[in-house]
Amino acid sequence: MYKLDFFPYKGAGHIKLDLAREEIRKTLGTFKEFKKTKASKNTTDDFSFCHVFYNAQNKIDAVEFLDETEFFYKGKNLFSLSFSELKSFLNSNSINFQEDNSGLRSDDIGLSVYSPDKGKIETIFIYKREYYD
Repeated sequence: MYKLDFFPYKGAGHIKLDLAREEIRKTLGTFKEFKKTKASKNTTDDFSFCHVFYNAQNKIDAVEFLDETEFFYKGKNLFSLSFSELKSFLNSNSINFQEDNSGLRSDDIGLSVYSPDKGKIETIFIYKREYYD
């Protein structure tokens, strides 16, 4: 199990946004490279506990963490929270977010959560500031 502290728009643990593909591969080890969607402009690396997305320069643009990760922000393991508890946590920390039918996204901190049933948090996605531009 991976335990990571999240730093908005910087990364989580030893996974730093903007790090080169070769550097993160050396750090995390075994991976499978795949194309996330037909429209993807670059391949994604699957490190079993996370999927790492790269820009055209092969630098980390975003990372999707799977629920076996302990993902801490402000002392809370976000995967241990229900979707409603996460919303309360964000609200209590004055973090704005937009909710949709698959979860929520906060451009305040560069975090998106996939929870289609609005119960269990299935994945946590972190991204660079310009990711959605």
